[in-house]
Amino acid sequence: MSKLTETVDELAEKLEGIIDRVCSACGNSCCHQGTMMGSQDLLRLHKGMLLEAGREQIVRAGLRRRSAELRVDLAALEQTAGQLAEALPDSQHPELDRLARHLAGWREFCDFLESDFALNRENLRFLLRFSGIRANALRVVQRLPEGRDRLADVAASSGASFRLTRARIAPHRCLFHVDGCLAGSWKPVKCASFFCTTEPNVLAEIGKDMTFEAFVLANFRAATEEQVLRAIELELELGREYIAPKIVVGSSDELVSKVEAALKAEFKFAEVRREETPFMLSSREAYALLDNLPDYMAYVRTSRSVDGGALYELAVALDWLRIAGKPMPFYLFAAALSPPTALTHPLWADGTMSQPLGGLELYALE
Repeated sequence: MSKLTETVDELAEKLEGIIDRVCSACGNSCCHQGTMMGSQDLLRLHKGMLLEAGREQIVRAGLRRRSAELRVDLAALEQTAGQLAEALPDSQHPELDRLARHLAGWREFCDFLESDFALNRENLRFLLRFSGIRANALRVVQRLPEGRDRLADVAASSGASFRLTRARIAPHRCLFHVDGCLAGSWKPVKCASFFCTTEPNVLAEIGKDMTFEAFVLANFRAATEEQVLRAIELELELGREYIAPKIVVGSSDELVSKVEAALKAEFKFAEVRREETPFMLSSREAYALLDNLPDYMAYVRTSRSVDGGALYELAVALDWLRIAGKPMPFYLFAAALSPPTALTHPLWADGTMSQPLGGLELYALE
């Protein structure tokens, strides 16, 4: 390993330790408040399960554990439905029949989580159905007389997860949260970039132990040139909706040439702009440049170096494009990271809740 990749690994581990320590103080409440994977997030995870050794096994084992928990909730709902069937008049039985159909869907979902389902887009999309299944079942229960209160009582005695908050049942935790995020570094961008600024303030705690430059490095992942090339080629194989921008530090001309060849096999045109100066574009400049790229074009840029502030500016522009649904076949290859300076990006200096590097694929090469 190079000195850069060793530093990246050390700082990434340090950052993860701080986040785990601080976020556990509130019981990872963000993950328990209805935060969910979206369709684009699942594409990111799908790619990660194919690229990262062991990630698929972690996700499958975690989903089986979640299925066991969801079956406890299902049993509580079935018990509640049985009590309501005995207590309610015949006029309410159509609602109970509707509830039974939703619970059958719940059971089918648990069966799916426990199966050895093929790793493809269609099956991963099925994982998005649970929020709707749960919401539909609870909607029926809460419409029925005493339904919500009976479910809360059953849940309290059975260990099910349903809890009342004011006049409604609390949101459930993310399907992929099982002793931490099953997605690892492939978690949704909105989660990877989010740093709670309440008390305890995770960003403030990070600032006590890490400089801005150290935080930037902690968001990189150490990789080989072969791994970076494989990530790019896999995205092209899976489809353009999987393509995500890449920032690579420490790359060789050979890697850039291989990436250029892979892109030219997929895109009508791949532009490679080589610069001997440090990379520096403001967020607005980067957005204007990349937003105007035609759909048939990939854009590669090489620079002598890049610093943390420039990466922040670029990350903000790339996030705007992501939110707008703009394809992003953009690749920045820098020979080195610029030496640390006394300057920090305003988003870091001001303790802004969203720190944009978390959602980027940043690679430091061995």
